[in-house]
Amino acid sequence: MATFIAILCLIVIVICVPLVFLKPKWVFYIFLVSVTFHSILAGFIFSAGNLGMPRTWAPADILAWLTLAAALFVPRERQYRTGVIGKCFFVIALLTLLALIQGLLMYTQTAFTHSRVAHFVAAMIFGLRYFTNYSRVNGFLKFSAVLLLVMFVVHIFVRFGVFTPRAAEIEAPTQLGGERGTYSLVPLLYLSLISIAIGRLVGKVGFAPVSMFMLLVGISGVVLSETRSMYGAMGVLAIAALLFVRGRIRTILAFGIVGLLAVGAASAIGFDFLERFRAGTTKTGKVEIPKLYQKGSWRALEHEIILSSYKQEPYFILTGRGIGALHPAPAGKDPLVGFYHSEYLGWLDRCGLTGLITVLILMFAILVRSFALSRSDVPYMRYYGVTSFLLMMALAADGFFHPIFSNPRAAPLLICFAAIMANWQDIYVSFYQEEEVLEESEAYPELLYV
Repeated sequence: MATFIAILCLIVIVICVPLVFLKPKWVFYIFLVSVTFHSILAGFIFSAGNLGMPRTWAPADILAWLTLAAALFVPRERQYRTGVIGKCFFVIALLTLLALIQGLLMYTQTAFTHSRVAHFVAAMIFGLRYFTNYSRVNGFLKFSAVLLLVMFVVHIFVRFGVFTPRAAEIEAPTQLGGERGTYSLVPLLYLSLISIAIGRLVGKVGFAPVSMFMLLVGISGVVLSETRSMYGAMGVLAIAALLFVRGRIRTILAFGIVGLLAVGAASAIGFDFLERFRAGTTKTGKVEIPKLYQKGSWRALEHEIILSSYKQEPYFILTGRGIGALHPAPAGKDPLVGFYHSEYLGWLDRCGLTGLITVLILMFAILVRSFALSRSDVPYMRYYGVTSFLLMMALAADGFFHPIFSNPRAAPLLICFAAIMANWQDIYVSFYQEEEVLEESEAYPELLYV
């Protein structure tokens, strides 16, 4: 089985080579699928002996480069400049390239291991060139919804022991992390499915029952992940939807109905979604909830580790140490450790203050633009605005505890929402242009055959 899947992955990569020139968008979508299920595919390939390769590989490692090449063959349709978001894209791509080169020169072995953190650059550049009309954006959002629905089905199999991926067996054979599916799948992406569902409801786009189903799946996926920071990010998303987005009554009803369904389903199958948060009871009998930054945890140590490294080498504060940098560990069995949590510490460590400030500007620009579009009179533009605004609010909060745009498995899909906001003017104009063509073709059917 493992060998069959590994050979199939290799065949897909070979097929994608001519598609770079013939159908570049197919390469892009295949890349998004491969990166979402990266750990599962990599686990099978590892079990197959890497097909004779000296290092463990996954389809996304090669498809990222093919996607970058495919971006060159996307027909140019942009009429307007991409503004602040586009400029941030350029700076981030440049900084990531320099960080990768720096890492390969200074810490070659770990830089190769952590180079997947740069996969999002390929999707970012492709998205900036590709998402220039609303038909392409709609296609991407539908694709994302279907992809995450499939991921949810796999998540259920993993969570309830029907299927145990090789990645979980290798990295977390006896830990709850493997059982929750976080080693094999990307629960962070459920936030985008929730945002898409609310965007559809507020923008009155598509069938409401379909949107409600997407919302139910997204929230259920977050619950199945049993991750405190994810619960918090979902809470931020819900509060932002109720405070800053139009259609509050519709949103309240949606969350209320879905919440009742989720709680009812959990009770019916005996699933205690709060069990993960109970570390035990105190002498008074009260439940003791473990703290995110409790003493001795990696999250508590990471700030100390990076701060001490910069004290020893302050000249890296502006440019960072590059991809794959290691730091002296104050505790633990390993004398040197890499970076594990927090989007903001990650950018500070890899690209210095320059990278961190650029990412903060990018996130702020997306929030401002998406918030403005969320009040558009055009339903589809309101849909895109609400989706991007809610997603960015949730990611900004979750970024304190998880990588987001630097998450090697989630970032390629998440960065696409930023690309949509960068091209909002072209998308807005294309909406009217395509509507005019449709009206003319309906009035003059012969135009359909021109």
